[in-house]
Amino acid sequence: MPRKKKQLKSRRITKSIRSRKAKPRKSLPKKVTLKERIARAKKLEALDAGKPTFKVPLLTLTSHPLRNDDFPQTFIQEISVSLDDPDHSLILTWTGPQADSQETGPFKTSPGAGLRGLNCDDETTSRRSGSKCTPKGTYPVQGFQRRLNSDSRATYVTWFKQSRGIALHYFPIVPDYAASHGCVRIQLERVARLIQDNSLVDETQVVVSGSWTKPPKQWP
Repeated sequence: MPRKKKQLKSRRITKSIRSRKAKPRKSLPKKVTLKERIARAKKLEALDAGKPTFKVPLLTLTSHPLRNDDFPQTFIQEISVSLDDPDHSLILTWTGPQADSQETGPFKTSPGAGLRGLNCDDETTSRRSGSKCTPKGTYPVQGFQRRLNSDSRATYVTWFKQSRGIALHYFPIVPDYAASHGCVRIQLERVARLIQDNSLVDETQVVVSGSWTKPPKQWP
């Protein structure tokens, strides 16, 4: 009898060793390439760019409470966005008979953080589709939208590079560093609405310039 117990114990140990050997090893997560990350970012751009926009806002005061009384004779001629930390200042330049009495800023914003490993200060890189950078340069306003498709928190959207899903808009999180997916986040909702209410498609120009600084965290 003692011999049988020893034999049983030996069989259990052997079975335990076999079961351990049978367990598949965990494979390391596949490293996502820059090309794959850019392709993923392009899908997000397409999501925002795909929705039709309204190009001529309604002229009723109830729809546009921040529109000046002399619109469209008096309107925002230029929206200047600085990429310099920490405020990324936005300044409005008006034109028309009542231009001198309008609000100009500066207002605080936050531009695109860029994909991890990309330098958004380089002008060519900043204009690249899928880069998640705010494109440097001068662009005409292309249209307006109530909110972004990808994030309902982003409201009062003014497009200036719609093919990439890039716009000026209000957003509740505006840190002292670049943090967006490429859009210009505006700290105050009232300012985002002021811009939308007083800009003209093809006439109002958005100018993005300055020195972009790599933020603490870029998009993966």
